[in-house]
Amino acid sequence: MKNIIINIQYCCKNNKNIPKKLYFKKWIQKILCKKKNINIITIRIVDEWEIKKLNFNYRKKNKPTNILSFPFNKFIKINYKLLGDLVLCKNIIEKESLKYNKSLESHWAHITIHGTLHLLGYDHQNNKEADIMERLENKIMLSLNYKKPHILKSF
Repeated sequence: MKNIIINIQYCCKNNKNIPKKLYFKKWIQKILCKKKNINIITIRIVDEWEIKKLNFNYRKKNKPTNILSFPFNKFIKINYKLLGDLVLCKNIIEKESLKYNKSLESHWAHITIHGTLHLLGYDHQNNKEADIMERLENKIMLSLNYKKPHILKSF
């Protein structure tokens, strides 16, 4: 896991049930394992009010969400690439885990992987993009011994 530097900011009232840094590194490493650079990511774990504010300010959506990704993708020195920031909402992730009957760890993994793929330029603005991203998320989750998060549709 030498090619990743993760900075974690714990900015929520209750830090209980948040995965350890080692888990975040393991999940992100599965995506970045073939990258030669040292990749730097900041993960900020927040409450609903903060992610709602960010979601409105940056996406004009006045509601909380599970994750926001802020890609940067710039070299800050030779072989050190600042990929960007992930802002994860602990409360939303916990609620979704219960709603979709997923283990909390698996859902944290999925949302972290989803956000990291956004940092790398993947998106889901249309069916084709969504299909590509969901297939990749399924593949990564299976490689980490989690269940597939998506049932893929045929278009």
